[in-house]
Amino acid sequence: MNPWLETVYGCSPIPLQNLYVSWYGRRLRRQRFNRAFESWMALFERSQWWGPEDLGAHQDQALARLVAHCYETVPFYRTVMQERGLRPADVATRRDLHKLPIIDKDTIRRDPDAFLARGVKAGDLKESPTSGTTGASFTVLWDRDTDVLWNALLWRHRSWSGFRFGARYATLLGRVVVPLRQSGPPFWRWNRPWNQILFSSFHLKADNIGAYVDAMRAFEIQALECYPSTGYILARFLEDRGEVLPLEHVVTSSETLLPIQRDLMERVFQTKVLDYYGMSEAVLFAGECGRGTGGHLSAEIGIAEVVDERGEPVPAGCHGRLLGSGLVNRAMPLLRYEIGDVSALRTERCPCGRGLPLLDPVTTKAEDIVIAPDGRLISSSTLTHPFKPLARVEKSQIVQEAVDRLLIRIVPRTGYGEEDTRHLLREMQRRVGPDMRIRVEIVEDIPAGRSGKYRWVVSKIPLDFRRGRIGNLFGAGTGE
Repeated sequence: MNPWLETVYGCSPIPLQNLYVSWYGRRLRRQRFNRAFESWMALFERSQWWGPEDLGAHQDQALARLVAHCYETVPFYRTVMQERGLRPADVATRRDLHKLPIIDKDTIRRDPDAFLARGVKAGDLKESPTSGTTGASFTVLWDRDTDVLWNALLWRHRSWSGFRFGARYATLLGRVVVPLRQSGPPFWRWNRPWNQILFSSFHLKADNIGAYVDAMRAFEIQALECYPSTGYILARFLEDRGEVLPLEHVVTSSETLLPIQRDLMERVFQTKVLDYYGMSEAVLFAGECGRGTGGHLSAEIGIAEVVDERGEPVPAGCHGRLLGSGLVNRAMPLLRYEIGDVSALRTERCPCGRGLPLLDPVTTKAEDIVIAPDGRLISSSTLTHPFKPLARVEKSQIVQEAVDRLLIRIVPRTGYGEEDTRHLLREMQRRVGPDMRIRVEIVEDIPAGRSGKYRWVVSKIPLDFRRGRIGNLFGAGTGE
């Protein structure tokens, strides 16, 4: 939503906001639930049971077609293949991928147009910006088939617990669907075409939680999709009230799902939590089925590699740098893309019987929860959105120094200016409220902590629940 529409939406009465949300939902439904969606779902229903040989053959065929497309239409890949004396026939299977270079965000940011296929039409593309938190953001362009594909992947994963489109479900995700100035319920908006209730992730505090719970019961919510941190906050408040909220399905994504979060949510929501792993670059997707450990890689749409610091493959079961080669997006193909996460490929079969390979739980950033001056608990994932347009940020970090003080450290890239700072302050203030004092500090670097892990959100404020004060998720005040 552009800033002008956001302003109009925020000033509109609630019935008009619900109409807009439903209008937008109807538009997305037409775009994402079409014949291509049905075709993908039909394939996924069959292919999830294929064995390694059939899945490997599918990947090799898709890769060969994509490499030929890259050689003919994508400047970056044509150049590097010519420099290495390669023709499309030389990179025809998964075993040939090592002949291509590993690329990362810096490679793409230096010349994003070099990754764009010639002849694509701007009107046929969807922008999918990366967050720009641990590094500068850039925008990946999806073609229409990739947008439909991603929707099909999400619904296949949801279906593994029996969660189907049409079931009434709630979300606790990152969009500002309820204006921050609103102090009373309803803290949700209604997407009628999807049978979806969008709850605000920015009004989660003890005084409001009763309204959330009452609404979820009144709407007879069957499923919840959330960030691990927003689901955890809701479950902690329910536990404080001595209540449970039985649901049929809970799906989480976008953050590392901690054992403490999973245990509490499964106890309070009385169902298994199924986590999935995906990214804006659309090169890999992995989701839990609830039977085994780790996530099933959607091998039909991407090839995963795990390599060491030298770029050499590591044995199955050993952790290393995760690479993904997407097999679908022809507008902006990414091959051997280093995602920035750590994981391991597993060799055992899942008890569920699916042939899709297993990926170990992925190690990503460790992030705390921000506490607003008015008591709202704010997930770190909801705070990534202000950074997405900022291509001139090399690295960033949010530190909550006190309940009303937030420090944003920025490592700037060439061209960063006052307008970037003003955007960041304005958009962050919209999310944390007018009483939070926000300071932006320009620094040369943001080193990892003593543990070696990079923390994007560090809170020195403990989480205060009725059942006891606990340190923030990764240890209050340690900086680690």
